[in-house]
Amino acid sequence: MKLFTRKPKPTPTPVSAQDAIVGMATFVADRTAGDFLAVEMLGPLGELPFTAEQWAAYPTDPERLARIAHFGGPSPLDLPDEVRP
Repeated sequence: MKLFTRKPKPTPTPVSAQDAIVGMATFVADRTAGDFLAVEMLGPLGELPFTAEQWAAYPTDPERLARIAHFGGPSPLDLPDEVRP
């Protein structure tokens, strides 16, 4: 009977550069649209993603999708004064 067994670490699924670029472009589009929460929702301290996997996951982030579904875009409170209706 073995006391210790090693479990193989799962191999991460490779992310294409195109997926990471799409995530970055989506982030830039959100920021250009006035979505100031885009930075705050990326990390607990407002840090930007630094891996290709994190950038590729940005467009399908559940918080981002819920906010867009609720507001139809960025929150009205996040828009600068010169853009608010």
